[in-house]
Amino acid sequence: MRKKWKAGVLMEQQLALERTDAYHDARALAIELARGEPATRFDPMAAGVVLQSGEIVYRQVPLWIRAQQSGCWAEASYADVLVTDMRLFCRFANGSLSSLWWSGVIGLHIDLATEHVVLDYGDGQPVSLTGRWVGSAAVAGVAAIYGAHALVDHPALTLLRRTDPGAVGTGGCRSQSPV
Repeated sequence: MRKKWKAGVLMEQQLALERTDAYHDARALAIELARGEPATRFDPMAAGVVLQSGEIVYRQVPLWIRAQQSGCWAEASYADVLVTDMRLFCRFANGSLSSLWWSGVIGLHIDLATEHVVLDYGDGQPVSLTGRWVGSAAVAGVAAIYGAHALVDHPALTLLRRTDPGAVGTGGCRSQSPV
């Protein structure tokens, strides 16, 4: 019984650490984009993907993705997602690739507190993104859809601007620079 308890505590600590890392990474991406200086290096040949001419990769993050079809949400699928200035480029566990283009989004719902983003393309099949690293996708989406200036005051990114110990994703840590 004691081993199970200890394993549970270690798992909670690991999740809190990952959530803190994801929070700080999303904040860092917002600062990079606001400054016009994305910092991530990415080799598309090594990843086996083809980018559009001039496409910039911001981050590579794990997310859960599901689409709504006929009013019902499909089962979530795990994907390794390249967050770029043009799209979310998703490689699913079965190896298939899919692009979620920012240019086609007509509705964007971001809830960082629940680690959830919904992209609506107006076709009756919205796409849901969930997971600890969804903040980076949210930041890139706001910048692509509304412009980098929106990173400063978009209401859905308010949690990334918080620096108090209770800020979601901070694990009680204080950040040094507000977004």
